[in-house]
Amino acid sequence: MLQAKPLYVEADGRVWNWKVFAERFPDATGLLDFYHASQHLWAVAHQLYGQRTEQARQWVEPLLHQLKHGGEAGVLRTLEDLLELCRPMKESAAQTVEREVNYFRNHRNHIHYRAAESQNCPKGSGAVESTICQYQDRFKRTGQFWTIPGKRNLMALELARRNGDWDEIWEVDAGPS
Repeated sequence: MLQAKPLYVEADGRVWNWKVFAERFPDATGLLDFYHASQHLWAVAHQLYGQRTEQARQWVEPLLHQLKHGGEAGVLRTLEDLLELCRPMKESAAQTVEREVNYFRNHRNHIHYRAAESQNCPKGSGAVESTICQYQDRFKRTGQFWTIPGKRNLMALELARRNGDWDEIWEVDAGPS
């Protein structure tokens, strides 16, 4: 018997994305875009060591590697331990670390990158975001206005072209026999 492939929904950390995910895809596995997750680790590194410093890079790169390869629990533990160390420090450092710890706590079920990769799911949403930008360019150029039916028809044509189904949507007139 054939089985359906696992369904992944990948998004950045915005709350509204995860509300849509929970409402519309309750049986799917959520995956936080790796690039967005890495930005949050870099925010901690920059707070601790400054912007564009070698110390920041040396601190964050092992955590990124760990996060990417199944060590998400260790990354969260490192951040939580860091939060305890930062509490007596200056307020801005503690606030940044606390914000990022909460970010990763909120997404603890969405950062299983190794498991997703084993299902051939990409770690990033870049390809999808690029496709969306291409569609927006096609449908929202300056001076273009489309009705809802017009947008649907254009989308159907664009998808047929991208999927290699262009010839299937046109009847071929062989002429008189």
